[in-house]
Amino acid sequence: MEIRYRREISHNYLIIKTDGLGEDYEMRMAEENCVGGFLPLLIKESEGGKEFYYEITSRQPLSRMVERKAMSGDELRHLVLGIAGAVTEMEKYLLSEENILLEPDYIYIEPQNYTVSLCFLPGYRGCFPDAVGKLMEYLLGKISHDDRGGVVLAYELFQATKQENYGIRDLLRILYQPDRQNGGTGEPEMPVWESRMEERRAEYSPVSSAGKADWGKMSQEKPPREKSSREKRGFLERFKKKKEEEAEVPWQMVFPDEEDGMVAEPAAGYQPESFREEDTAVLQKQGERAQRRLVSISGDEEIKIFYFPFLLGKQEGLVDYVIARDTVSRLHARIDQENGGYTVTDLNSTNGIRVDGRLLETNETVPLSVGSEIYLADAGFLFL
Repeated sequence: MEIRYRREISHNYLIIKTDGLGEDYEMRMAEENCVGGFLPLLIKESEGGKEFYYEITSRQPLSRMVERKAMSGDELRHLVLGIAGAVTEMEKYLLSEENILLEPDYIYIEPQNYTVSLCFLPGYRGCFPDAVGKLMEYLLGKISHDDRGGVVLAYELFQATKQENYGIRDLLRILYQPDRQNGGTGEPEMPVWESRMEERRAEYSPVSSAGKADWGKMSQEKPPREKSSREKRGFLERFKKKKEEEAEVPWQMVFPDEEDGMVAEPAAGYQPESFREEDTAVLQKQGERAQRRLVSISGDEEIKIFYFPFLLGKQEGLVDYVIARDTVSRLHARIDQENGGYTVTDLNSTNGIRVDGRLLETNETVPLSVGSEIYLADAGFLFL
């Protein structure tokens, strides 16, 4: 599978070229219909086959969204509902969930409202239940440690995907537990599209992976009993140990043992360990000099860069410096320090980045020299 990106005027595209092609029916239905919950698709002829163009303008991949900012419980809820809604919507067009790419790099998010858009790839044949399980395990290590409810939700969703023949209703049951809404009282409110799940066909074809039922199959088993916080903590500690051994996902989680649920204050003089590059950036130390600066060409703005990577855009809470211009994207650019030099990366911006007069392609990374002129849309700066 060949992946590349392309910018065309005010549109950005993710382009996928595969060796195997899907059925004509899949391609026609996916291209000619605007299927809710999926990236708009355009199919073009190319040498040796077809290329699939996905419109990703103004969206960001899930992997990038959780790279610098840990996911909250509400965001996890939006993600799962978005996936479930997309799977339900595609059934109207007799399309199969095994054609969905569910890796974090191909799940796109609208940063402003966390709307989820999936990638339907004709010809791709994956095991969707297994992919959901891997995604839940990935997100278990990305959930905010400060959001205890979010951690518990992530754990319960991950555990549900480990059950034999689990289905979408099992995940929705977890999301709509009475204690998670309506103040803990009343019946759970299901979204409109979820009510249509009862009308699905009585029989479903199993996927190729042994031991897994079709994603749409409803589990009729009673929901598992609610585990105690000590049981949940035991699982998370085992999960942490496993990840530390694999040196893949850093994990640090403590559930309070105090009966009143309060977490002890840190000891006097406590200093946190240094963050790794991919973790949340360390705040500026008092009196510390900026490593680099971006000085606006008009002379009315100066951006001090104290750490790397450094994100620029207009979405407060997602970037390190807010550039309040309509032409600037919510996540526009990232400046990194590598091997003694600097680079700038276009973060799927709508109006692009120019470095010394050259327009970058979508998601392209180029060297950034001290003294270079850089334009984020129409906002010009000197990198000093």
